[in-house]
Amino acid sequence: MAKFNIGASRAAAQGPIRTDSTPTGATHEGGPGFAREPKAELFLLAVANMVGENTFYETAGRRDSRFSALVRQVALTDLEWLTGFATWLRGEANMRSAALVLAAEAAKASVDAGQTGSRAIVDAVLQRADEPGEMLSYWIGHYGKKIPKPVKRGVADAAARLYNEKSYLKWDSDSRGVRFADVIQLAHVDPRTEWQSTLFKYAIEARLSVDGLELPARLKTLCANADLRGTDAATINRWAREGLLADKLAFAGMTWEAVPSLVNGPWTRELWESIIPSMGYMACLAEGTPIWLADGSTAPIEEVVARRLPVLSYDKAWDTRPVKYGANQGARDHSVGDLVPTMPSAWLDTGVRPVATIRFASGRTVEATYDHRWVRQRRGGRQAWEWTVTGDLQAGDRVPVPLTANYFGDEGDAWDGYFVGAMLGDGGMTGVTPEFHGDPEDGATAFMREYATKHGCEVAEYANGRIVRMRFPFKQWKRNPLAEVLRTYEVWGKRCEVKALPSRPFSREFWIGVLSGLIDTDGCVRERVNPKGTRHGSIEYATVSRVLAVQVSDALLRLGVTNTVRTRAVRLGTSMVAGRAIQGRHPIHIVEVSRATAIGRLATLLDLRISYKAAALKRIANTIGHVKAASSEMHGYDERVALDRVVSIEDAGKARTYCVTVHTSSLFVANGLVTGNCLRNLRNFDQAGVSDEVAAEVAARLMDPEQVAKSRQLPMRYLSAYRAAPSLRWAHALEKALDAAVSNIPALPGRTLILIDTSGSMHAGFSKDGTLMRWDAATIFGLALARRCAHAEVISYSNSGLPFPLRSGESLLKSLERWKSGGFFIGGGTNTAGTVRATFDRHDRVVILTDEQNSWGGDPGSAMPQQVPLYTWNLAGYQHGHAAGGPNRHTFGGLSDRAFAMIPLLERGEDCDWPF
Repeated sequence: MAKFNIGASRAAAQGPIRTDSTPTGATHEGGPGFAREPKAELFLLAVANMVGENTFYETAGRRDSRFSALVRQVALTDLEWLTGFATWLRGEANMRSAALVLAAEAAKASVDAGQTGSRAIVDAVLQRADEPGEMLSYWIGHYGKKIPKPVKRGVADAAARLYNEKSYLKWDSDSRGVRFADVIQLAHVDPRTEWQSTLFKYAIEARLSVDGLELPARLKTLCANADLRGTDAATINRWAREGLLADKLAFAGMTWEAVPSLVNGPWTRELWESIIPSMGYMACLAEGTPIWLADGSTAPIEEVVARRLPVLSYDKAWDTRPVKYGANQGARDHSVGDLVPTMPSAWLDTGVRPVATIRFASGRTVEATYDHRWVRQRRGGRQAWEWTVTGDLQAGDRVPVPLTANYFGDEGDAWDGYFVGAMLGDGGMTGVTPEFHGDPEDGATAFMREYATKHGCEVAEYANGRIVRMRFPFKQWKRNPLAEVLRTYEVWGKRCEVKALPSRPFSREFWIGVLSGLIDTDGCVRERVNPKGTRHGSIEYATVSRVLAVQVSDALLRLGVTNTVRTRAVRLGTSMVAGRAIQGRHPIHIVEVSRATAIGRLATLLDLRISYKAAALKRIANTIGHVKAASSEMHGYDERVALDRVVSIEDAGKARTYCVTVHTSSLFVANGLVTGNCLRNLRNFDQAGVSDEVAAEVAARLMDPEQVAKSRQLPMRYLSAYRAAPSLRWAHALEKALDAAVSNIPALPGRTLILIDTSGSMHAGFSKDGTLMRWDAATIFGLALARRCAHAEVISYSNSGLPFPLRSGESLLKSLERWKSGGFFIGGGTNTAGTVRATFDRHDRVVILTDEQNSWGGDPGSAMPQQVPLYTWNLAGYQHGHAAGGPNRHTFGGLSDRAFAMIPLLERGEDCDWPF
């Protein structure tokens, strides 16, 4: 009997990603895990890795450490391969941050080993004019100011290639730590032409603020830019009406984002129609605006955009319908939903634009562009939410404040929290030994004695009137454990005016401990009786550190406690603030909780150790215990938000601006206030009333396959644009554009089984190119592949499988929307092998789109015949794979459709190499 020479035999080709044939570890879910060689593991990690971001199973630190270790390992064995990979990763794969870190870590390993070649890899990944500065900033932040010569030369090569007048206008600003002039001087960049020499000289002198600096006439673009910025708004609008503005913008090196700053006002139809011809294929808040994140920390808006971070957003759209009176209007939805971690569909750098400073009664301020969106309480008549923009806000308008952002991390406990809070209040942390000053009879001092004893520190006490000075010495030449605790929480060595906690994922218990320690030391509990005889009170905390005051205010708000922050100027000498004598020249920032319901809530949280403060807080809480919540001050509306009142709106000049786009509510939290996200351009066009003729031109460009190819937009971007566009006039164009974006998926004969992993871990956000979740990307590629197969069966699976019925002639976007609305995201565990076993029926191939974190059921490759090809599309890059390697077992990865082209090659028996 023939065993090998049979008709169904096919050549066993190999793909580039090789996996062990036997389990060598476990997946994060405990299933058998198959290790890969370092290049393969690095490839799959890099094409799905956004540096500095947590994933479902790996923290950011652990993932980045694994990434760096793999880079260093490969750099010492095959730097040529790594250079080619880095070039491809930054170029075709469009993974900017991962490529930059890869090059820096490869250079570090090569320099340390005395190996040549790192100059080339640094130069290769720097493809945009802001990236030489990014590279130097990364290096200095991780390895110090001593920059090796190969790194300098690689940066210099890129800077000489990338630096010109337009890139200088676009990317050089005082918001960046390493500017063009710094790169030129640190890397010793040699200009290649006379005009570049002039530009370099001007950039350095501008950085040094040389008196009387004038623009050289040789720099024509910079001169045109200055002239255009000096042109009055009426002339700009006239040029827009006459169709002249686009050319003038292009000549002056300006992009469409700069137009509102030129006219000092919002977009109009004429402006959009003028600028559309010069806009890029696909197209807020001022720099420094703190955005609330899901781990209990905050990050400035520019960091959220740069690192593609998830944010806190409401999980439902609010009822912002126009109010109509009369019969048959329907009930309004008064609920606001829950704040949940949300991956934005877009992170946008919107350039330098005019901004306004909006000041609120709570003491919070936000700088936003005049067209930035807000949701506010309707001004008159029936109470309801309505959308507005900064330019239409008025003093007295009220915007929502979140009271259910009860998201915290897992760092620290209440014990450490109280110690850190008390030391921030009455501690000394700038000497050799930690010190604390307090009443020797109160509970705070008793706590310090107990805390020091548990950490093995001595306590030396020195009387000073009614106050005792406590020192916590430790063994000579040994590191003091209390100082180490303070170093762990990054507060050791900070003087009073700069005291603050780092923005880290501290636990809820830690923050409650911190607040208790701060109020015990630098706070007071006031009891009052108003002229009518009504008893009430307040809890106040005072500090000279503005940052610490904002952190305390944020922590209170996350705990559901409304508060205000006010600032009091202090002259030289002594002032009484919050019941305490404060000395110094710094202004005092006071966080005050005075609303009855907020005091009641705070009283249940705090653990005050100073007896008279604890007793006063208990008395106030009992006195006001009968007071009920004010229903968010909007009758009948959800109590999970409060309202903050706009006090003033002032022009703040120009600032670098950024924004994100989130679904489904279009709302996120900026500086403790609920605010609206940026609109995508197609929505902007519709709202401005762009004519159908101009819209048709945009649509034609959107669906032009050549334009799609040139744009290098990944498929998920078109899904995001489709969901954001309010008008159906864009739907056909976006459908065609998405089809063009997946045109590399080949036509496959025979029967194909496509399994799309929709387990719980696939609900983690993908922070790149418009995806919302990992299963969004898996679904796009899975359904796109199904449309190219002669016969396909698509299964959504988790613990078990759910068939997705395909419809002949249905567009990919319609299929995606049906998947989303039809409940095909399952959640739960990941039974890949069991699903293969249950659904395989003499198919010619099996394609699995997954993060490979199998829960049970063993190797999915063993659940099907060995001669049938199994293609795993990895969307996460974790360490271990879910299937054994070998003939007819292949793994791919990435966010584009290019690797699908390997399938017919492998089935023809042709070995496939890396895509670079």
